[in-house]
Amino acid sequence: MVSAVEWTENIVVDRPLEQVHHAVADEHELMQWSAWPEATGYTCAVDGDGRSTGSAIVFRDRRGVEQGRQRLTRVEPDRVEYRLRNRGPFGRIMTPELDFRLEPLGPSRTRVHLDFRAIAPLPAGARHLVELVLGRWARRLHVEDLRRLKVRLEAVPSTT
Repeated sequence: MVSAVEWTENIVVDRPLEQVHHAVADEHELMQWSAWPEATGYTCAVDGDGRSTGSAIVFRDRRGVEQGRQRLTRVEPDRVEYRLRNRGPFGRIMTPELDFRLEPLGPSRTRVHLDFRAIAPLPAGARHLVELVLGRWARRLHVEDLRRLKVRLEAVPSTT
């Protein structure tokens, strides 16, 4: 049996679902609040229009070498899904899954659930160690992402 790193984090944003949806489903907007470029040192650019399935955020290292893509695979009014393909530990390709589930809490509040799943493509012993270390780091960044999303959206006046 192969284990996986997986978790769900959530936060309540004092903004309507539509406004939150736009911030997570538009890759240009997502890159304005994401903690990942700063944490990894990668530059990010959108390949495609940034709002349609198939569009992707492309991650490049300081030399300009592509290290991965975060592809928009599903957009519904209450759900946005991304599938990643990136270089993981020891240069191995990883394919994490990142989903945002949006739950309206009345007309002006939204609970955002961030679901993450990944399997490190390594032998059992090494995989467990890498998943432990990588999991702690990545989870902290996801918590920071949600905090930044909240701060960004709540800093601007509501459109409702």
